[in-house]
Amino acid sequence: MEKKMKKGTNRYFILAVAAVVNFVHGNPYIWTVFQPHVRSEYDLSLAASSQPFTLIIGIFAVGNMIGGYLQHKIGARATILGGSFVMCAGFFLAAAAPYNMPWLISAGYGVLGGLGSGCAFSMLVAVPQEWFPDKRGLVTGITVGIVGISGVIMNPFCDWLLSAYGYRAAMMTTAAVYAVLSLGGIFISEPGPKQDGEPGPKPVEYEKAQEAEAPGKRQYTTREMFCTKTYYLVSVSMALAVPAYVLVNPLMKSLGMERGLTDSAALAGVMAASAANIAGRFAAPWVSDFLGRKTVIQVLYVIAMISVVGLTAAKGGLFILLISLVSLTYGGFVSVFPVLTSDCFGMRYQGMNFGAVMLGYGIVSILCPYLLAAVQSTPLGTNLSFIAAGGVCVIGMAVTARIKIQQKC
Repeated sequence: MEKKMKKGTNRYFILAVAAVVNFVHGNPYIWTVFQPHVRSEYDLSLAASSQPFTLIIGIFAVGNMIGGYLQHKIGARATILGGSFVMCAGFFLAAAAPYNMPWLISAGYGVLGGLGSGCAFSMLVAVPQEWFPDKRGLVTGITVGIVGISGVIMNPFCDWLLSAYGYRAAMMTTAAVYAVLSLGGIFISEPGPKQDGEPGPKPVEYEKAQEAEAPGKRQYTTREMFCTKTYYLVSVSMALAVPAYVLVNPLMKSLGMERGLTDSAALAGVMAASAANIAGRFAAPWVSDFLGRKTVIQVLYVIAMISVVGLTAAKGGLFILLISLVSLTYGGFVSVFPVLTSDCFGMRYQGMNFGAVMLGYGIVSILCPYLLAAVQSTPLGTNLSFIAAGGVCVIGMAVTARIKIQQKC
């Protein structure tokens, strides 16, 4: 029985399934094509039609914390499936919202979607790390990188659905696709002993990999983590990585055309930036396995600072290069910080701990669009937001330098 279990559990299969299921958690990216249709059909203001996106980003971090808590109560598999159900139910609710109740779109897509997606996502990142303690950066890059690929694939698909069938059918179809892919969570299993003491699948390859993890490393609970200085440094560092990308992202095409690009060239620039975002998600955490998490984060901050400040004057091809570099650094940040969190606080409570680290990220993501709207009326306009983002990167480098990664006991 023991031999069959060891042979039957393949950690690379777990990684592949987690990556496929994580495809659905690129769901915030699809709002860029849904927003114009929702605004038109429900006769909403720009701010009101942006609210579902703001909510799903902000509440996603809370969902991560809930998912980490549930992992230790009902297990990762049940958390993934339960979170996916809540997310898809929220999307169906958003699709069915009557025209006189547009707030249901925010409640469904934003609130339920963010909570459910966050719950499942936290497990789809944490469990592969548990299976690969020797390659945490690499596997995190794979699982988080798929999220970036999701946006590139789903945006044109959703755009076609919206044009052909309208908002309701498009949202329902998208929810159905996500629901089918989420069923892959059935095949997710955790390594090592279960919460109830029963031995879980523990193949030889896992046991060898586990030796790479410091045996005496402290495993912080979230409550214990909150009592450390390191938690606040990591959370603030991740939050400060957000503005450069979030302030640039909505303006990529329109600002590119203002800087001398044709419509087709500006669109090509947006696609190049998307590809760079994906590349950053795969490459940065993998490189951090060799160079160290802090070193990679510092390099990403330097690149982001130079690029976002350079956007104040860049035109033509240089503009495309710089928005691509800003996107690459953002992809790198969101992939390296989950690994940095497990380095600092251990892997046992990684799901809930990383959700707590993301709280600052969620708050800043919500505030940045308001900052962008505020600076538009100033004499410097958009350039002021780019300069401010560059300054934030400098602060981020200083904060990151003070982070102390847990050493072996």
